[in-house]
Amino acid sequence: MNRFLCFNFLSVLLFVASVQAQQTPKIKVLLLGTFHFGETSDKGKIAFDDLFSAKRQQELQQLTNVLARLKPDKIFVENEPDRQAHWDSVYTQYRQGKLDTTTIRNEIFQVALRTARKAGLSRVICVDHHQPLPYDKLEAFEKRTSKDSLALRKMATYKLLSAPYPYPKKTKTLAGSSLRDYLLCVNSADYDAGNRADYFVYAPSSGYDNDYTGVEFITSWYDRNAKILTNILRSAEPTDTFHIVLFGSSHMLPLRHYFQMHPYFDVVELADVLK
Repeated sequence: MNRFLCFNFLSVLLFVASVQAQQTPKIKVLLLGTFHFGETSDKGKIAFDDLFSAKRQQELQQLTNVLARLKPDKIFVENEPDRQAHWDSVYTQYRQGKLDTTTIRNEIFQVALRTARKAGLSRVICVDHHQPLPYDKLEAFEKRTSKDSLALRKMATYKLLSAPYPYPKKTKTLAGSSLRDYLLCVNSADYDAGNRADYFVYAPSSGYDNDYTGVEFITSWYDRNAKILTNILRSAEPTDTFHIVLFGSSHMLPLRHYFQMHPYFDVVELADVLK
């Protein structure tokens, strides 16, 4: 095959691949940022003392009814793949009536499994990647530089990094809200902007000269969530039409970024679901 024919053959292949990519339907993905319902030592833990009250259980019933009506093909949850057998077992017991909705204090059970049962799914899928953030390095940097006058003077020259925090404090509390309103709050654009500031205002200020302690913190967070995305992609199928990703709300910043860049996904806003 001469060069001209080879070039044209490759061009045709690339054109066909491009057309096929354009014709592949996008999967809608609901990024449902949540808080941890109490059964965790995670920094995102929020007291939910009345989880098993009639009021809260009714709110969860309404929430999971709405989610089930979306007919998700898959629900992805914040637990490592090696915990899949555990949640498969819990889900089997739940479907067999051996566990009720006031049994387990966990958002995977209370939201994901309840939704999966109503939607007729065979399981929820564990896709987390455990990777602790290097908070210890941030704390060590702060302690080390707090008594170093030269370091403090150098850091003071970075005017933008010492600018005031640009967003108001997050004041909405679960105790004073319905579950629906609280979830809408932690999935809102304002809340997301605050999360961005936490990572891109505070973290970069930890470092000077060739010390990039804060950057290590940011890249570790994005690295963990890139692995979570990869675990989701490993379980996704081209025939899927709708996914729900149930993770702690702080994960939504990088996950949203990744899904928005991916050509086969369209992000669905919770505010459009819980109208």
